[in-house]
Amino acid sequence: SREVRVGTLPRAKTLVSPLPGPTNRAAMSGGHLSKDFFELIKSIGECKSKQEEDKILAAEVATLRQRFTEQLSPKKMKEAVVRMMYAEMLGHNADFGHIHAVNMSQQTNLIAKRVGYLASTVCLHSGHELTTLLVNTMRRDLKSTNHVEVCATLVAIPKLVNLETLPALMDPVCALLDHPSEVVRKKAVMALHRFCQLQPSSAADLSEKLRRVLCDKDPAVMGASLYILHEGAEADPKAHKDLVPSYVSILKQITEHRLPSSFDYHRMPAPWIQIKLLKLMATLGTADQRASEGMYEVLLDVLRRADTGINIGYAIIYEAVRTITAIFPNIQLLETAASHISRFVSSDNHNLKYLGIKALAGIVQVNQKYALEHQLVVVDCLEDPDETLKRKTLDLLYRMTNAGNVVFVVDKLISHLRETSDDAFRASLTERITQLAERYAPDNSWFIRTMNGVFELGGELVRPDVAHNLMRLIAEGSGEDDEADMALRRFAAATYYSMLDRPILPDILVCVICWVLGEYGYLIGGGVALEDVVDKLVDAVERQFDAPSTRCWVVVAITKLVAQLGAMPAQVAEVCGKYKQSSQVLLSKYCSELEGLAAEVGTMHAALPTDASCEDLEVDPALGFLDAYVAEALSRGAQPYLAPGERPDELDVGGSISAAGGAHGGGGGGGGHGLRFDEYEKQQAPSQILAPPPAAAPTNGAPVAAPLGSGLNVSGVRSVWGAEGFKAAEPAAPPPPPQPGYGGGGYAYGGGGGGGGGAAGGGGGFGGGVPPAPSSAEPRELTQKEKMAAALFGGIGGGGAAGGGGGGASGG
Repeated sequence: SREVRVGTLPRAKTLVSPLPGPTNRAAMSGGHLSKDFFELIKSIGECKSKQEEDKILAAEVATLRQRFTEQLSPKKMKEAVVRMMYAEMLGHNADFGHIHAVNMSQQTNLIAKRVGYLASTVCLHSGHELTTLLVNTMRRDLKSTNHVEVCATLVAIPKLVNLETLPALMDPVCALLDHPSEVVRKKAVMALHRFCQLQPSSAADLSEKLRRVLCDKDPAVMGASLYILHEGAEADPKAHKDLVPSYVSILKQITEHRLPSSFDYHRMPAPWIQIKLLKLMATLGTADQRASEGMYEVLLDVLRRADTGINIGYAIIYEAVRTITAIFPNIQLLETAASHISRFVSSDNHNLKYLGIKALAGIVQVNQKYALEHQLVVVDCLEDPDETLKRKTLDLLYRMTNAGNVVFVVDKLISHLRETSDDAFRASLTERITQLAERYAPDNSWFIRTMNGVFELGGELVRPDVAHNLMRLIAEGSGEDDEADMALRRFAAATYYSMLDRPILPDILVCVICWVLGEYGYLIGGGVALEDVVDKLVDAVERQFDAPSTRCWVVVAITKLVAQLGAMPAQVAEVCGKYKQSSQVLLSKYCSELEGLAAEVGTMHAALPTDASCEDLEVDPALGFLDAYVAEALSRGAQPYLAPGERPDELDVGGSISAAGGAHGGGGGGGGHGLRFDEYEKQQAPSQILAPPPAAAPTNGAPVAAPLGSGLNVSGVRSVWGAEGFKAAEPAAPPPPPQPGYGGGGYAYGGGGGGGGGAAGGGGGFGGGVPPAPSSAEPRELTQKEKMAAALFGGIGGGGAAGGGGGGASGG
């Protein structure tokens, strides 16, 4: 591919005059400002409180409202618009002046036009109705021969353009890519960037134009095009792969100081263009060996030339390291990047150390061995008083966790979860601890203890499916050793029985405790009888819960234990009597069911067998258990079911409806609630009358409790069959919060079905938290910091598993 050459034209002079400095501050009170305006700015600057400022601005807005109704000279109108803009910037509504800003942008005077465009961009948004009035003005100004006027328009377009006005402005802006002024070309590229953000489909049409802009003779125009090309590369990397040689060529020219010195910053050539090019290479080189191989040489050159010891040099080195860790790996590049990271993490500057930890977190994703030489530095950062640095170090720990050091890392994360009060940070820690425990748990009992700590500290921040995974682990075990699985259930039951004594428990932990004790309370041992478990659960019913449904879990656990006891204790009957009258329908339902089942012990044992949470439920899709009922109904004269193709097109109105009324006893046409057959006030000739379904109170599809008595209860059931056949249901409402259940589904929490596999027992081992034995060559005792480093970096390097060996808990 041909080499892209960046021109050497000097940068255009700025269009904005310098701000008033100590030498020209007196000019603020010159002839271009009125005394009132000067006093306004001075009084606002001297305000001691927000209330005092609001009082001054309220008076100013009232004055402006009156002034805009008068005939003002162009100079006074310009000042009034600036004062209106100033009031808007300080949070006061001055929308009465917006139209005057739009009108001022249409004037021929250049200064007035720039003030009008500036006020419009400050006060209006892209969806404002007044932006439509600016479209023709913008189109006219884009064709102006005065490049300052064109630039003022191009500055306003990105703020004010929307999808409706974009087509009218696209062609005039594209035409400016060939403008003789480099400043105009640069601002035109920036406007096109905004167009592509509003309408991504337009990027494909602009592809060829943007590729030509990349070869622009002015480096500033080329640099502006990199931003829009980067967004295009992120959206479709494959379509931009052919530009990799061009980016490499441009970066090489920059590092060789072939750009004008006006682009240097602290003797660093065009650093921001370098950083953007490095980001582009990282995007295009990911998982692409061919594209990455063309970048290796220039990346080494960038690292070598940027190592100047100044902040902007560190910024380029950091971005180069990120690019090296993102593209297809190269050993020489990784070694060089790791050596540069040492400069960061060993620095006394916390900002550089933060960047070093962040870069180290990226490089350990490629190979964890590069973190070994920084063990003590990482341990120091964990104990650093700088909270930001500490959090970034925890992120590094999360990325370098393996089966060998998971115990130490999770302990560190839990200790920070216990200390912090930042909700966002707590949520992040909870999520990360859960992921590490499910992925690398050395054994199931450690997983249960860890998750109990997460439930207790994280509370409502823990996802419901995490609790489901834990309950599924306890119910199913590893599936390899029945004795080990039963020992796990005994451990869980004893652990949760002792946790009921704690005064404060999060709702999600209470749900897990109740399910485990309800299913496996008989396994606790140690002289603890089922009556003792029931007594603790009865006390737990009276706790204060955040969610009303949590109390239902306690009642369900008591119901399961009563089924195992074979009789209802007096304290349980008292709980049922109290909460059966509860305003919470579900709690009242569970208490009523408990009373009803306790009266039929045999039925209760059949409905709630011991240790049956993992049994498969037999499903009869043909509903064969209703055959006897259907046969009996047919023998009494009921109509047989007709498929849609077998039904008559029309029903006999007189006979069928009256027959339906007689058959249903008032549900259709008979009785006092039948259809009206006499004429209404305005007679109409219906083409077809359908038989109505039996009258029933609307239930919105929710099931209604069956009345006492025998037979099939159909009250409250939505009618889904009509004369034309099956009637599709309306879209279902969002499901209610998951509730505890009996039997096979009793352990499901949060409605999660099979989301994660819980914990798989087996092969990890406990070696993560044990420091290695001291070498015979160094008999000295390890310091506390060295022991922490050994535990932290266990499993990295020679003997450890780097990728996730331990057969602990699996999330799925």
